[in-house]
Amino acid sequence: MDKKVTKVSPADPMDTIENMESPSHGKSLISLHYNEEAVDAENVGAAPVETMTYQQRWIRDNIKMRVCTKFVEKPTNVNSDLLPPVRVPGKGLPGIQSEAEPICRCGYPRSTHGQSLSSGTSGMEDWKVDTHTKATRTNAFGTVEFLGFGENERNYVRVDVDTKMKDMMELMMDVWGLEKPNLLISVTGGAKNFTMKQKLKEEFRRGLMKVARSTGAWIITGGTNAGVMKHVGEAVRDYGLVSASTNPIIVIGVATWGCIQNKEDLTDSECRGKWPASYRLGKKQRPKESFLDPNHTHFVLVDNGTQHQFGVEIPFRAWMENSIANMKTNTGKNASVYVPVVLLVLEGGPGTLETAHQAVANNTPIVIVQGSGRAADILAYAYQNSIGEEIGATDQEGKTKKITQTIFDASVEAEIRNQVEENFGKKNLVRHCEMVKETLKNRDLVTVFEFSIGGRGSSKDIDRAILQALLRANKDQIFDQLKLALAWNRIDIAKSEIFTDDRFIQYKEGVNRHRNKDVPSMLFEIMQSALILNRVTFVELLMDNGVNLKDFLTKKRLLKLYNHRDLYDSSSNMMQEINKNIQLYQLLDKIRRKNGNEKYISLVDVGCLIQDLIGDFYTPWYLIDPKVRDLDVEYLLDGVSAKCMGMPGIKKGILSMATGQKQETVENELLTSDEFQVPDFDNPFQELFLWAVLLNRQEMAKILWKGGKDATAAALVASGMLNSLSRQTDDTELAKKLKENSQEFSNLAIAVLNECYDVEEKKAQNLLIRELEHWGAATCVLLAVESNNKKFISQTACQTLLNNVWMGNLSLDNQLLQLLLCVFIPPLILPVIKFKDNSDQDGVENLERKGVLRDKKRKLEKQKTLSSIPVKEEKEDPQVDYESKPSNLSFWKKLYYFYTAPVIIFAHNVLSYVIFLGLYSYILLVKFNKDVSNEEIILIIWVFSIFAEEVRQVTDHTFSNWTPCSLLSQYSIYERITIYRTSTNQNASLIINPSASNNTQSFRGKNHSFHPPQKMQSSSTKNFNTKLQSYITDPWNIVDVATIFIFVMGIVLRFLPFDSTLEAARCVMALNLVIFFFRILHIFSVHKQLGPKLVMIGRMLKDLLYFIIILMVFVVSYSIAAYSVMYPNSELSIVLVYNVMRLGYWNLYGELFLEDIEREEPDCSFDDSVYSNGSLPRCPSAVSRYAVPILMGFYVLFCNILLLNLLIAMFSYTFEITQMDTDSIWKFMRFNTIREYCDRTPLPAPFCLISHFYLLLQQCSSKCCKQRSNQINSLIKRFSSDKARELVQWENMIADAFMNRLELEEKKNIENRVINTQESIHELFFKLDELQDLQATSGSSGQAPISKAPVNQVVRMPPQMDKRLLALEEQMQQSTVALNWIMKILQEQEKNTRVAPMLEDKRENEKQKKEKDKALVKNTVEERKRLNYKARLPCYPQSLINRFPVPDHKVSWEIPFPEYDPVIYEAPEVKEHPYWADTIDLIFMKPEERIGKIKFNEYDDLNKVNRKSYVGTYQVQDGLPLNPTGRTGLIGRGLLGRYGPNHCGDPIVTRWKRDDIGNVVMKEGKKVLEFVAIFRKDNKLWSIPGGMCEPGQKVSQCLKAEFTEEALGSLVEDSNMEEKIKSDLKIMMEEGEEIYKGICDDPRNTDNSWLETVVFNYHDDTGKVLHPFLLRAGETVEAASWLEVSSSLMLHSSHLYYVQLVAEKLNAFF
Repeated sequence: MDKKVTKVSPADPMDTIENMESPSHGKSLISLHYNEEAVDAENVGAAPVETMTYQQRWIRDNIKMRVCTKFVEKPTNVNSDLLPPVRVPGKGLPGIQSEAEPICRCGYPRSTHGQSLSSGTSGMEDWKVDTHTKATRTNAFGTVEFLGFGENERNYVRVDVDTKMKDMMELMMDVWGLEKPNLLISVTGGAKNFTMKQKLKEEFRRGLMKVARSTGAWIITGGTNAGVMKHVGEAVRDYGLVSASTNPIIVIGVATWGCIQNKEDLTDSECRGKWPASYRLGKKQRPKESFLDPNHTHFVLVDNGTQHQFGVEIPFRAWMENSIANMKTNTGKNASVYVPVVLLVLEGGPGTLETAHQAVANNTPIVIVQGSGRAADILAYAYQNSIGEEIGATDQEGKTKKITQTIFDASVEAEIRNQVEENFGKKNLVRHCEMVKETLKNRDLVTVFEFSIGGRGSSKDIDRAILQALLRANKDQIFDQLKLALAWNRIDIAKSEIFTDDRFIQYKEGVNRHRNKDVPSMLFEIMQSALILNRVTFVELLMDNGVNLKDFLTKKRLLKLYNHRDLYDSSSNMMQEINKNIQLYQLLDKIRRKNGNEKYISLVDVGCLIQDLIGDFYTPWYLIDPKVRDLDVEYLLDGVSAKCMGMPGIKKGILSMATGQKQETVENELLTSDEFQVPDFDNPFQELFLWAVLLNRQEMAKILWKGGKDATAAALVASGMLNSLSRQTDDTELAKKLKENSQEFSNLAIAVLNECYDVEEKKAQNLLIRELEHWGAATCVLLAVESNNKKFISQTACQTLLNNVWMGNLSLDNQLLQLLLCVFIPPLILPVIKFKDNSDQDGVENLERKGVLRDKKRKLEKQKTLSSIPVKEEKEDPQVDYESKPSNLSFWKKLYYFYTAPVIIFAHNVLSYVIFLGLYSYILLVKFNKDVSNEEIILIIWVFSIFAEEVRQVTDHTFSNWTPCSLLSQYSIYERITIYRTSTNQNASLIINPSASNNTQSFRGKNHSFHPPQKMQSSSTKNFNTKLQSYITDPWNIVDVATIFIFVMGIVLRFLPFDSTLEAARCVMALNLVIFFFRILHIFSVHKQLGPKLVMIGRMLKDLLYFIIILMVFVVSYSIAAYSVMYPNSELSIVLVYNVMRLGYWNLYGELFLEDIEREEPDCSFDDSVYSNGSLPRCPSAVSRYAVPILMGFYVLFCNILLLNLLIAMFSYTFEITQMDTDSIWKFMRFNTIREYCDRTPLPAPFCLISHFYLLLQQCSSKCCKQRSNQINSLIKRFSSDKARELVQWENMIADAFMNRLELEEKKNIENRVINTQESIHELFFKLDELQDLQATSGSSGQAPISKAPVNQVVRMPPQMDKRLLALEEQMQQSTVALNWIMKILQEQEKNTRVAPMLEDKRENEKQKKEKDKALVKNTVEERKRLNYKARLPCYPQSLINRFPVPDHKVSWEIPFPEYDPVIYEAPEVKEHPYWADTIDLIFMKPEERIGKIKFNEYDDLNKVNRKSYVGTYQVQDGLPLNPTGRTGLIGRGLLGRYGPNHCGDPIVTRWKRDDIGNVVMKEGKKVLEFVAIFRKDNKLWSIPGGMCEPGQKVSQCLKAEFTEEALGSLVEDSNMEEKIKSDLKIMMEEGEEIYKGICDDPRNTDNSWLETVVFNYHDDTGKVLHPFLLRAGETVEAASWLEVSSSLMLHSSHLYYVQLVAEKLNAFF
């Protein structure tokens, strides 16, 4: 299509006066770059796509509006004064209607119609929306700014009434970017302004905003600034002013476009939208128009091409709400539910009654705000004064179920009628009254919020009423309720409504009895969603109510938790939680790519991350267990078998190793099993705890920490991981939060440790050194040290442990002087040194070792029975006598204990090092010459021994020789822990397979064989690099390496045959000696005062380094400047650089070089040849004598005064910070020293070479002979399984007690007390305000002040007054009983047959009122039948179609109704032309084509259908039959199959109601009748068991068939009774009496199709025939039962009228 494009700029002179008058001109000039002239009207104002945003393009392409296509002038007799003035762009002043301008039947003036549109010649010409309007591109969309109400912009769009809901959902979710709601609140009520009590209004606003805020709800209203919509808008405004939430509440206004005032401000002639449109709320509101509410967030303006017609948006809003309700919440794939919808009723008129009635019909719960007025108060009164009676009925299986039936007393119905008439008038009175009653047919869907003093009226109760209404609507679906509570994040609702004391337990027990396997699965899915959504309280609640984490947590679910970022849609609400943890996924993605995983994060990736965060000493079992390491992650998460995918990248045998089965078996199971069966975790709390810690979900981690084991170790691991994460992020706020969380877990670990230490010291120390099987085979002490947790190490328990370890087997009573004396004089060891009494300790340790070996023996014996491979058993240590308990130590034992104590090893090493320094100093001072002396050889050997010790430290990982699995010492620590965990986790022993190839060993367990992986077999280089990296992290190790390297350099220079190298060697060795002297500072770390000083020196050196960088800027700049002035044009050389830097550097220390600056000839020379050869120094320039001193003065001022004082301040700050933490620093340093000397050999250098040689031989022997090393260390201890279990339980018990006490203390703290006091004061003021309102109301009405207490108010009285009132009450009761007895005796003896006049009048009045009410009810039933009420219900059954509203006085066809525009509808199942429906669709034919297609008012021989009506001949207009009862608001067949009458039969089977002894029950002097009723599935109403007549079927046959099918079901199972029952039924059916024959008022009726019925009554007067009948529901109904005949029943269709006729015929109670 050719287009002419004209470029337009904002200041283009082409802007004409007409353009300036356009409403859109000047408001969005920035976006008006093009003005296109399109060929057709559809593209008027089109613009190039590239100039528009995605939102503009999408709305232009998908959203339409509706415009009138034919002008049909409205009749002149219409009161035009009632119409508002019309604003026409460019046609006069705004707000002034053109004089005598004709108006179209669409409501718009002639000027708004295009000139090319056709015009109707007659004002009476029929005008319809379907035929006289068309859809075109919308011209009103964008954002609107309400002038005077802030600068916030709201989205709006004008949509066609027939817009597809799919497009609307895409508009809101994708284009507008709204999040999926967890709840939809539809607010309905008065469209005009109304007043509420101030307190009720405040509570309504608070409660509505609370429920919207807490659940993430959408609120939908009418969108205008009036009535209930205004109240909702003001609630949003008030919430927005006081709330700090970043997520705005979504309030969508759905309004009629034609009823919006100043809507011209929202349109854009170019269809590009307005960004924003300026909208002003005027002071005066025109008739039939309303302003938009400025506090809504989005507006959907529904257009059907008309103006000033209310209610256009009602069906569109219903469809949109239904579409939203079909979405699912973002609470996980299997834990999500459809978005629940609740209707909030506030005030309102007849339209509100219809909306509430339709909501209940659609099973939508409603909440009625009592006290708001009119419709809401009528519904609330009806609900509170009606009775919910439970009726026992029988279902299809013969089981009894309870169905609630709402019963209205005659007086209540009369009062409802009076209230309706008072509020809405007599127009449609019966219709409105019946709507009130039918709205309450399902009481579970109705909730009344009653506001009263001391009652439920508080800021939280209206939100609870809304949520409770939704739960009551799903009361039988407890898991759906739980999903809703999870979606709303309302733990209070879950606790109060779902997890009650008996309800949930009974439900689970009932499900377990039926063995429903889906129950655990549903709970587990909810649990998983709660974890992902970080709903901490829900996780805790679920764990307390039946969720066993061992059953819940499988490897698949754990993988889902780590991969939920990739498993859920990016638009999901869960992405908010994921975005908070972007750091974790960045780290995991790096590891995943490094490990070669492309799609999902594996547990191996998680294990690598944990190891990186905690340290290489910690090996997570994710990296050890082959069942975890070799999992097919893609199969677990995607359900795609590795076999089906060709097993890319999967090694042979992985599946068998993961499942413990043969490869073929596993492959076959993968194709048939629904879910990959993986074993449960032994400690699920730990796995979830680590997941929560990595995601930085502190509260979740604390809950899981509380429920898990190893409380101290878990808290230390969490503290270390969070601390490492804080160092790896650049986000300052995140790093701060991570550090706070790390400190919190550290405090928890310290608190638990101190609690344990206070209870029992020995067990607390065992906790510190116990090998933690589930935590990387580490210990609590090691975890604390590696995470640099100084505060934990400084605790008394740790220090007591270190004291014991430091002294070894020496008693703590030994003084330092005693130890030093024995070091120098060994013979004093026996008499002076005291040793520990190890009899008890040895006995305990022996028993523990014995228990460990006993456990291993059991595993070995069990393994022997499972495998034929030779097993080499582990034998008990021959050096230890497990049975003996020595009381006295031998001489050699004492010597061994003394020299192996770490404190003595330390003393010997210090003494040895002092001697070494002395020897080194003596050589440099005396013996360092060309000849090599014996002293030098000893020195070289000594240094070599130091080097050997450093090599041992590098090759031996920390704690490597402390591991109990010394049998595996040929492997690295990684390999040893791997093999150890593989064997112990499978409850199998370690078996050596000598046939293993490639010099590897195979370890065969209980269920699988494990070969050390390729990574382990070839990782020696990596392992050495890891150890080396760990070694060089210690600064003192770097010093050791430097000293040895410089010493080797000096020795090399020493032995070179040159004199110069000897002097160089002397300098190098001297420097080396200095460094060796520095190394002695490390010894001071054990001293409490000197140790922290070393830390201060180290930190000050860092400060000094930064200071020097700053200082060098001044030094270099001044030195170059001063030297260039003093000695210009100097030659470039090394000497020049030295002289330049020398000048500025020494000035800092007071050397000013003034003699050089002021030197003059003859002391110096300017001659180049003279000062070049060094005869005389060079003279400074004349200028420098003045310039350099000045420059020096400023330089010294800045450096010596400013910068040096800055350095002093930095040092002072460092000193203060360190001094504050002196104690913990010293204790932490002390631990490192103790750990080092626990690991050292007893012999000091150079004698340690003997120990090193012995260790080398021992290592070779253990590798060759496969023998276990017996080396024991005091800082790690492995207990037997029983002892370890006892220790863990003891720790958990103390941790639980501590947490419980901590929670109690938090509840008692001052903050909580202040909150409770504040709430009490608020409640007190609240009650006082309400009392004042009540008093003011009473005073304004002329009444006396309040004389009675308000409802539900608790009045406190003194005890004496209370007793007196109770006594008076008791006396009054006794007097009443006595008077009644006297009256009865007097009447019996006829002494006084006349009753007191006042009582007689009262009784007579009550009787008359009762009879009047009953007569009114009967008349209402008849009137409802006459007015065709059921056939005019707004919502057509089983659809979203709304009828055209037909008032009561316009039902008859004889009454003109020119505005009548019925809706066309035929159900999809009818259009499929089943056997019971006509095959010709007359409604979709032209009138002339319908003639003769179907013969009406006669028997249809072709279809074998009787089309005669019971009421006579009916009219046929344009080939369509007309319903004889009048208009229904809908044409077509609807759900009925035949055009014209659809015949059916309704049998009313009755009997007299009898009591337990067989007597007929009487009420008001009449017998009580019972009839057979069925409970329908479609509308949940009781009805008579009738049905449609099949083609060619007689009515009598239909009656019998329907009664047997619906009421009896498959009841007759006894063959002996079957014949008798059939004969009795035949007799009863033959004696039936016709009650009614005519048209049935049914909600399925239409203008062209209606139901006609014949009602027969089959009465069993004696009860003998129906007595053996036990009713059972048929397949088409839900239940069947005997119902008592009463006017208060709510029955389907006109069945109550038929029952009334039966009661009148039998003279029964009604």
